[in-house]
Amino acid sequence: MPLLKRALAWVVGFAAAVLLLASGVMQPLDNAFYDMHMRHWSYSTSDQVVIIAIDPQSLASIGNWPWPRSVHAELVRRLTEAGVRGIGMDVTMAEADVGHPDNDRVYAEAIHDNGHVVMPVFAEAAELGGVLEEVLPTPAIARSAAALGHVDASKDPDGITRGVYLKAGLGQPQWPALALALYDMGTPSPLHPLPGLRQPEGTARSPYEWIRDDYVLIRFANAAGAFNQVSYVDVLRGRVPGALLKGRWVLIGATAAGLGDQLATAASGANSPMPGVEYQANILESLHGGRLITPLNLPAQLLFGSLLLALPLAVYGLPGLRRTRMLALLTLLSIPLVSLLLLRAGNLWWPPAGWMAIIAAGLMLHAALRRLERRRERRLAPVPDAAWWPSLASTRQGDAS
Repeated sequence: MPLLKRALAWVVGFAAAVLLLASGVMQPLDNAFYDMHMRHWSYSTSDQVVIIAIDPQSLASIGNWPWPRSVHAELVRRLTEAGVRGIGMDVTMAEADVGHPDNDRVYAEAIHDNGHVVMPVFAEAAELGGVLEEVLPTPAIARSAAALGHVDASKDPDGITRGVYLKAGLGQPQWPALALALYDMGTPSPLHPLPGLRQPEGTARSPYEWIRDDYVLIRFANAAGAFNQVSYVDVLRGRVPGALLKGRWVLIGATAAGLGDQLATAASGANSPMPGVEYQANILESLHGGRLITPLNLPAQLLFGSLLLALPLAVYGLPGLRRTRMLALLTLLSIPLVSLLLLRAGNLWWPPAGWMAIIAAGLMLHAALRRLERRRERRLAPVPDAAWWPSLASTRQGDAS
């Protein structure tokens, strides 16, 4: 019977785990645990990534946004002369410059001459409720770019950005993330196969559906200001030493309020959003340092969890309640430690909250069943002779007197 009880308890626990993981009901607790740890697991960045910021100083000097593309062309030529490793342009150029058509040609020539410029791709609906359309640079600019990369920032249900899909696209995930495209151009051996959580095989339900694949979590360097950052106008005017740029990956994007994306991340939180260009810098730095984190898929989560669940159940029903309870308690405490060990040593994310809930519920249920069993034993226990015989004798003596 103890063996049958243990098997039944394991099956019930495993089924509860499947339901909890599939429902996502424990995700807020897992996210809170993950975010708390990541805020205390920052690192010093390398000097290989430089942000060229479209900041208030640049806007005040160059003028209101958007700037003529001839300005961007001049900046690219400056960077070409400096010998940068690659340029990620986190600036949309989807429409032709009708007022100054020659500027498009000038910019296209500048990025063609550089040969290592990545331009952004994203998807949006042309009208409210309309179908999604892929937004690419103008044809001349797209042809001149060394690569195109998507700038889709994935948000979790709580609005926090914790990771990135390394591939995405309309109808199929054909575009690498902008930071990945930039990284692959600047390294002798591009990243292959891609890490990350794969999406189920199959085609999109619609050619107008944005499909994502290869999801990874980002190990953010810090809440903000972790990267070398220079002002756009300072680079444009030649006020930045070439040694700071030579051989570096350069990301160009907006940091001024009201321009570009502002993302609440696992590192920055909702109160201190991170500019989209710094989000791209964190992806690039994680790629460069081998710090991307892969979430375990459901089968792998169940495998790790079921092995831990089997430890207290191995002694369930055997003599010695204290031993069973102590092992279950130790297992409960070990679950977050195992999660952190996988995270730190293997760059793997195993959400622990659901398994902790199952062990805790099992402990409470076990204690409740033991209390009921004791009460039942007390009710059914025969009254010992020593308890009633003296009483009966004294009663008879009283009757005789």
